[in-house]
Amino acid sequence: MLRKAVTAVSIASLVFGSSLSCIAAADNPVPAFDDLEGHWSKSEVEYLVQKGIVDGVQQNGQQVILPDKSITRAEYIKLLVSARQVKLNEPSESSFPDVASSHWALKYIEAAKANGWTDGYEDGTFKPDNQVSRAEIAVLMVRSYNLRMQEGNPVVFEDTAGHWANHYVNTAASNKIVEGDTVNGKRYFYPEKAATRAEGMAMLTRYLKTTETAGKDPKKETPAPAPSPTPAPGPSGTTSGGSSDSGSDSSSDSGTQQVTLDKDAIQNTLGGGKPVEGTDELNNKIALVGLDLSSFGGSLSDISVKLEKPNTVFSQLSVPGLTGPVIEFSTNGKSFASGTLTFNVAELSNKQNLAAAYYNETTKRFEFLPTVYNADQGTLSFTTTHNSKYVLIDKTSWEQTFRAHLSTVVDGTYKPYIDFAFIIDSSGSMGGTDPKDLRKTAVTSLVYGLKHDAASPLKTETVTVAKSVYEEGQGVHFEYPTVTNQVYSLSDRAAIIDFDNSVRTFATFSAHSSTVADAVYHIDSDGGTNIFAGVREAVKLYDTYGDSGQRKIALLLTDGQNNYATTQDDLNLLKEAFEKGITIITMGLSSQADISLLKQIAEYTGGMYFQVQTAEDLQAYFKSALENSYHEDKDQDGLDDFYEKTTGMMLENGMIIRTSTDPVTGKDTDGDGFTDLEEMGEPVDMVVTADMVPADSTLVGKTVKVFKNFKSLPTDKNDVPKP
Repeated sequence: MLRKAVTAVSIASLVFGSSLSCIAAADNPVPAFDDLEGHWSKSEVEYLVQKGIVDGVQQNGQQVILPDKSITRAEYIKLLVSARQVKLNEPSESSFPDVASSHWALKYIEAAKANGWTDGYEDGTFKPDNQVSRAEIAVLMVRSYNLRMQEGNPVVFEDTAGHWANHYVNTAASNKIVEGDTVNGKRYFYPEKAATRAEGMAMLTRYLKTTETAGKDPKKETPAPAPSPTPAPGPSGTTSGGSSDSGSDSSSDSGTQQVTLDKDAIQNTLGGGKPVEGTDELNNKIALVGLDLSSFGGSLSDISVKLEKPNTVFSQLSVPGLTGPVIEFSTNGKSFASGTLTFNVAELSNKQNLAAAYYNETTKRFEFLPTVYNADQGTLSFTTTHNSKYVLIDKTSWEQTFRAHLSTVVDGTYKPYIDFAFIIDSSGSMGGTDPKDLRKTAVTSLVYGLKHDAASPLKTETVTVAKSVYEEGQGVHFEYPTVTNQVYSLSDRAAIIDFDNSVRTFATFSAHSSTVADAVYHIDSDGGTNIFAGVREAVKLYDTYGDSGQRKIALLLTDGQNNYATTQDDLNLLKEAFEKGITIITMGLSSQADISLLKQIAEYTGGMYFQVQTAEDLQAYFKSALENSYHEDKDQDGLDDFYEKTTGMMLENGMIIRTSTDPVTGKDTDGDGFTDLEEMGEPVDMVVTADMVPADSTLVGKTVKVFKNFKSLPTDKNDVPKP
């Protein structure tokens, strides 16, 4: 061990000079290196030698560079620290258990960590003497020089899509630091291949030359977004992806193997006799039924696949469209070339629309992976090259979340007008709880109080309304003609939905108060209670007649228990409603109402639940619900009440913080000494880019209102803004 350590010190000291002289200083003479003659990297290496960043080594009496020899993580860190002229300290202890205080590169590794270039591996180690991969070098270059994606220089590599370092490789390529190889007209980067000394030096040289050409000072560049405060896993210690062992190219390692496990093998090995399965909070269930690892350098005991409920992973953060549990895949630090995980998703109603993704801790974005759905087998598969936590996301719901927040602003200001859908119970029991039909009075009162801008121009609206018709021998039945009205172009609108055993829309959205009020009085008291029929009709109504220029708020009133068993499709409907920007406020009339279900509906759609004791109280509760629907800031904490109590607060990565902040008196909801605004930051406009939404999205280029400066949760007193 001692001999090996001495050798490492010797090589590192000679190849990478420790001089911290300015890169722009007078050039040093370049000696002749025997092993650089005719080598592709000759000019790049000599550039670094000329700048005093690289020296060379004596071997058999000759000055050499060893360009084709692999480079270790510690050696490349020293190269970067020298090039960046970082001030070195003599650390008293190491931040990593596998970097001894006597290790030759300790001060360089600690300098890189202090500057946020690397955090180490998922298990807390650094692996200083492991070979550094091409992907890791790309990450270190991007982070050490605070590089950003350069518009107009897109490079697409066939083998990095879905890779943990994809964002960094693409950023490095756009800055012309990496090039890759072209094979049959396609570009390849080989991200997991161990980098050679020549490759590592060439990447650094390319960037330094661009700074000279552009006259830029690397230390004065606009900094990239700050790295995640949480130590991120991954080979470079900079992202949530990556095999925990960078190593050499595993495909050439004679100690590797192909691992293929079917459903039974998974149960008998990874599951310890039980299926590897799990659900989310809405009981959407998936099960691991296939696992394939190529060029795997470990044993079966190293493989782990755990399925966790999303709320245990994301806490108060909601991932739009997330379906099923969070998938944690690990090989215990053992390398592999690629891994394909296959899940049984037959029980999921949205299985054909799912895509696998993982959360990149450094970029703070979800990155989607190639996903294959097999309709015949009811399975979904995705392929990865690293250990991480994965999720299955409904692509439509993901995009609809952005649409919902797009619909809250017009030219940077909140939309003041609302499409209200009144979903009113007309079951037989309402004859006892509301014998005077006071629910009709309450709704009519609100309809005549719809807000509008009298200075806005008039427009013609077309509304479908119910009309009762009596025919001899058939009794009374409904017809649904259309009517036209002249209304203000800027106005609230209302629609009336009646439900019992079945559901009917008595009026589509209209700004004409008397048209809607007339429809209210068709509501009767007869039949059973099918709550989700009313909810489903409302979602359909918004899809068909909703105005994208209006916000969407539904008010659901019932007095009884749901007579129909709640299905998985019903629960998924709530997620769909929320992600379409539909907030549902629920009211239970009497203690016999299905309170648990009504609270669940409100919770999953960002609404509120009101317990109403008697029909005489209905008008006051309806009025209160309406008042809470408009944009205000009652507690003057700088956050619009609309976000605090309804849609939630969307971060720039699309995740939602569903708070229970108090918009009336909760200026500092969790009492941690910081206002809700100080914790969330000001909501700002953000332009949607292609990497935020599914392929071919029409939202690219649109502006949404997001909380881009989020610091800490306003509902957790232990989570406070970092200084």
